[in-house]
Amino acid sequence: MFGLKRKAKLWRESFTAGRANTGNVSATVSGKLVLSWHGTPTQKDDALKMFPIIQQRMMPGVSPESFADAVIASIHDDGMAQDNEGRNIQSIAMLWRLFTTSVDRNAPGVTYGDLVAVKNFHIAFDLHEQPNDQFKVTWTINTMP
Repeated sequence: MFGLKRKAKLWRESFTAGRANTGNVSATVSGKLVLSWHGTPTQKDDALKMFPIIQQRMMPGVSPESFADAVIASIHDDGMAQDNEGRNIQSIAMLWRLFTTSVDRNAPGVTYGDLVAVKNFHIAFDLHEQPNDQFKVTWTINTMP
């Protein structure tokens, strides 16, 4: 029964998002378009659950934030992966960064992930080289109704 309820919920969310034209996410890394995603709140929740699991399997001693930044930096250096698994990991890393970012830094209770059902997003990632082979990833998020 659980599977049927989940499918009905996904279908309802997809229909609503399609009708309202919301839940669209585009992302650029250093100015190059690398992601175009259309999703629902349930799919957002799935990405938020999967990313820490992927991170623990691939780099167990690293924080999810550092792992996401490393994956995004790899897009800057080498582009999107050629294999599906690699592309999916890169996509989920970018989505995870969007979904976990606070809308207002002074009021950290609401994230952009909370707005997936009512907004569209463009997120621009930039890689900044630091001394001693270090890097920093920054991002700017624009919302569209």
